[in-house]
Amino acid sequence: MQTAFRQSLAYLILGIAFTPCHASGVPDVLLGRWQVAEVHTNTNVSFKTHYVWNDARLRWRIFNFSNTQLSDDTSDSGTCETPTATVTKMPLLKLMDDSLGHPDGDDADSHPTPEAYELKADPNEQVNVISIHCKNGLWQGDLGTGKGVMGSWMYLAPTGRLVVRWRDETLLVLDRLPDDAKPQPSFDCAKASSPAEKTICRSLQLASFDRSVAWSYKVARDDIKDTDYSPVKLAAEQRAWLHKRDACGTDASCLLTTMKQRLDELSSYP
Repeated sequence: MQTAFRQSLAYLILGIAFTPCHASGVPDVLLGRWQVAEVHTNTNVSFKTHYVWNDARLRWRIFNFSNTQLSDDTSDSGTCETPTATVTKMPLLKLMDDSLGHPDGDDADSHPTPEAYELKADPNEQVNVISIHCKNGLWQGDLGTGKGVMGSWMYLAPTGRLVVRWRDETLLVLDRLPDDAKPQPSFDCAKASSPAEKTICRSLQLASFDRSVAWSYKVARDDIKDTDYSPVKLAAEQRAWLHKRDACGTDASCLLTTMKQRLDELSSYP
């Protein structure tokens, strides 16, 4: 299977696997689960955006590609039924400059370039841009400037990572999850003692959200330094939240909801 994947990836990157602009099923090289490893934003914008660099609300989210549906566990999208794909080849810089917003207007320094998003890529690199069409229309079809590629486009980088255009002018960098991926929460599952912790250790999704909460708390704790926010108050709130989380016991739905709520709370700091 790994050999087949590498071959498919090589063909896709070289532009051999698909005929540009021809609608077909989901490319085989995309099938399976992918996890957000990095969240990239335009580092040259002059104002705070809704999502920030490596935003915990998006980092470690899981995307699932199949021939019957495309789904993810972000709060930004619903399930895409009966997906098909079209592929168009173009320079990376043109893709980004035409389809991502120019937040500071004509200020060239803020234009959405690979350098501004800190992508390790040649701006003139030719990429195979994949657009997904669902039963009810283009996936995330409201995204875009109206000038370039619309919707939540994606392309496979030479490294094998999947780059996905997302909301609030972010780019998500995803790694493929192996079929036997194990849950990796922020704590050692060998030392899990409460029913809630043991339930988290049995679920890839719950473990991923646990990592997001832990990361978001660390970021909030660092960000409030030299501000009027109290680190003692933040720590007390986190302990109170942990008691609330543990009260969910083995209820996976309760645990997921509680962690999503905590991520929203922590995103407001400072």
